[in-house]
Amino acid sequence: MEELGRHGFASAVVAPAQATDQVLSGGRFRILIISTSTTPEIGLDLCRRIRAASSIQIILLSGAEEQLDGLEAGADYCLPFHADMHKLMVHVRALLRRSDLYKDERRPTLNFEGWRVDPRRRELLAPDGSHVALLAAEFEILIALCRQPGVVLSRRALLDATHIGLGRPLERSVDVHICRLRRKLAQGGNALQLIQTVRLGGYVFIGEINPE
Repeated sequence: MEELGRHGFASAVVAPAQATDQVLSGGRFRILIISTSTTPEIGLDLCRRIRAASSIQIILLSGAEEQLDGLEAGADYCLPFHADMHKLMVHVRALLRRSDLYKDERRPTLNFEGWRVDPRRRELLAPDGSHVALLAAEFEILIALCRQPGVVLSRRALLDATHIGLGRPLERSVDVHICRLRRKLAQGGNALQLIQTVRLGGYVFIGEINPE
């Protein structure tokens, strides 16, 4: 906590039992850092509960064996417990910079198959007008694919394009985000097949994009 303050960030320690209410009340926090060092299941369960109710950006500090579980639970980044403060600050600044970047009003809205992606507001609207909540990494993967329709993007390219490549995560993490993204698209309409897997290649968006 003191180290965060020395880097210019206001922060607060929240007990797991009260975390959901405190994090979600009043929009006080922009990033949540969860440690699973002593009780992995409690940390992962907290991550799931927060993600079910909020799109707040989450960094999970975990062991190597929990990193994919952390992504499945809704974390944007998973870092090892022993990550130094410099690496943690790189991720914190990247998340804040990324969220600020999407406020740029010059970025056009992208439309496909009745869907609407608004990079400035960081919103995805289904054909019926309902809002589809995405993790930061899911949103950036969707944007990267939509901006290059018909182009096969490797997992490494998606890691680089979305900044989730910081900290040398497994390329397998892209598959986790794509799987979750497809599931959300399928729940909101008929867009399940718009993101296709290319064997030994990566992923490609096959829909027609109409920017505004």
